[in-house]
Amino acid sequence: LIRDIILLKSSKLHIKPFKRYSVVPGLFSHPVYEQTRIMYERENSLLLSASASALCNNLAVINRKAGKSGGNATNIAVVHQNNINIIPVTESEKNKPVFLTVHSNGSVLCEVTQVLWCDLGFEVVLVVGSTLGLHIYDRDGVELLFSHPCIDGPEEEYNFVKGIATLNNEVLCVGNSSGVLRVFGVLDEETCLSFMDRKEGHMDAITDIASIDYRLASADDSGVICLWYFNGTELLQIATVDTFGSAVTSLFLWKDWLAAAYGSGHIRIFDSSKINYTYDGSRPVTAVRLLTETAAHARYITAMDVALGVDYLLTASEDSYVKIWRVCKNNNVTEINLLCSSQISDQMLVGGRFLNKNGTGFCVSAYDTNLVHCFKT
Repeated sequence: LIRDIILLKSSKLHIKPFKRYSVVPGLFSHPVYEQTRIMYERENSLLLSASASALCNNLAVINRKAGKSGGNATNIAVVHQNNINIIPVTESEKNKPVFLTVHSNGSVLCEVTQVLWCDLGFEVVLVVGSTLGLHIYDRDGVELLFSHPCIDGPEEEYNFVKGIATLNNEVLCVGNSSGVLRVFGVLDEETCLSFMDRKEGHMDAITDIASIDYRLASADDSGVICLWYFNGTELLQIATVDTFGSAVTSLFLWKDWLAAAYGSGHIRIFDSSKINYTYDGSRPVTAVRLLTETAAHARYITAMDVALGVDYLLTASEDSYVKIWRVCKNNNVTEINLLCSSQISDQMLVGGRFLNKNGTGFCVSAYDTNLVHCFKT
């Protein structure tokens, strides 16, 4: 990986150890800073009841003990067709494995398209998207609490729910294959959710959505990203990122950054800092600034996650590599630096998540295998 290119008139190069390279003289120079590498080692493999389906972001984690305060994940969930494997991360966990089946509706076959644990304020629940719509179970995946069709396309077409996120634990947002976003307000444990809003923001199928506080980002199969702000009653579209020619497979919003992973193998980091305050009802933002980008993988990026405590970014790809990056600011310039790269030979990776906020452990799932590979520092 060539990170920086330096064009020289002469070969005179002075090196200052552990600092940066100084170029004298030169046409153009770019500082090359020392990068701290992190070594992860394979810890163990978890056994699923059934193999993982070929779905992007096909791995979810939950921490039952620490909640928002941190700690390690205790359970993971992986989708297989219309089933969900829920297994403990360590053998010491008292939680038993659960094999949840989302049943078909009459002659209509069901396929699960996404699974995610979400905090709805009163309880952490398991949110499931499928070709039948939205399903919400208790955190153990035992009791069905709520369901909604969330389908807008003709019945003869392939319709599905894809993209799940919460806004400040008060609102649940879901996307679908028709490019429509639905907003549900969180009520209480008995009523669970109530419908609030519906927005047609995309011309193509939604691939993923991400949120922080009342900010929301949604992406579709054409590569367009829409940025929204929730004002308490409805979603307001305030910015758009045009396509780069390939699908957006995964999104993540944190701090003032929006990270997007692409089918082309690229990672792009955008400035999301103005989503909060530039909307005044009459002047929507029409462009978002690209801060940095990198060609991260040779194939489709199928999963992305962020360790919020250290700004580490994880990417998994069909090229069989899982990579850990660090996003940081250097003299007000956003950079993304590679910290670790690990290959799982002959495996098409479809899911990857950090196991804690400090980025000291992560796990990945692979298509057509019932093993989840875990790594630690």
